[in-house]
Amino acid sequence: MREICFLFLLLLPASGLAESPKTEDVFQAGIYTDDSRTMSCISGPAGTEFEFSVWAWVPEDLGTAYITLRFGFPENVGWVDHPVFSDLVGNVIYTDYVGGTVEWNMLMLDCPSGWIKVFTRQAEILDTEISTIRILSEFSMVRDCNFVLNDLVVLEEFALNDPACTNVPVAQTSWDSVKSQYR
Repeated sequence: MREICFLFLLLLPASGLAESPKTEDVFQAGIYTDDSRTMSCISGPAGTEFEFSVWAWVPEDLGTAYITLRFGFPENVGWVDHPVFSDLVGNVIYTDYVGGTVEWNMLMLDCPSGWIKVFTRQAEILDTEISTIRILSEFSMVRDCNFVLNDLVVLEEFALNDPACTNVPVAQTSWDSVKSQYR
């Protein structure tokens, strides 16, 4: 019986396991659709709404005082709502740059460490073009709680309509709207 359980564990899909930091003593960030940090893409027709979150890994012994993230948002993403920031984010300063990039400077409260869900945002796919939401690592950084400035390693970019993405969302609906179609 123990051999069967062990074999079952070996056969579990890796996509169901949470993304681990690549190196525990390095500041890292990624963009995901799930809290286990395994899905970093979405596919669907124009009008498909989705939610993504930015997660940061902060080394346990350093903590973070603030995070600066510069994003490259593609033109085929529309915003459904404003970002919802973690309770650990105190203040946010937004800066738009020439060339279409946007920088967010987020002051953190309580010097958190480990995995931090920085924010979540609702968006919409505007067309069927393949594109990517990017965190630009060369402009992104973290100031730790010793006030030392650290580079940030990007774990995952976020792909839109990439043929390799197997996540095809289904629009949420209520039971009443389904029943109304059969009256």
